[in-house]
Amino acid sequence: MESLADILEQDLEDAFEVKNKKSLHRYITLLTENLVRTDRYEQEHSEFRETFLRIDSRIEEGFKRMDERFAFMDKRFEQVEKKFEQVDKRFEAVDLRFNRVTAFLTAGFAFLAVLITVFRFLG
Repeated sequence: MESLADILEQDLEDAFEVKNKKSLHRYITLLTENLVRTDRYEQEHSEFRETFLRIDSRIEEGFKRMDERFAFMDKRFEQVEKKFEQVDKRFEAVDLRFNRVTAFLTAGFAFLAVLITVFRFLG
């Protein structure tokens, strides 16, 4: 960038009447520093953009993996739900059998109580 500053300074000296060489040198220095800063800014901006795009792609990949995991978990929950339905049916069957046994026991004890009462009353 220093050669650009020298070229600009020399061209401006040749093109215009320079009253203060120190002022011209300061102007050229500021101008070329600004060009360097702009160049650095563009480079940093480009690097930042690339980094941002990499981060964005990683985030997208993460979301895709999470969607796959959720789909897998949905399938697992469906399987677990089916198992719970099967267990629920078994419990209903056991409950029905228990109710029947309880009803028969109650009827049997009631019948025995009636028989005992009838034998004591008659006998």
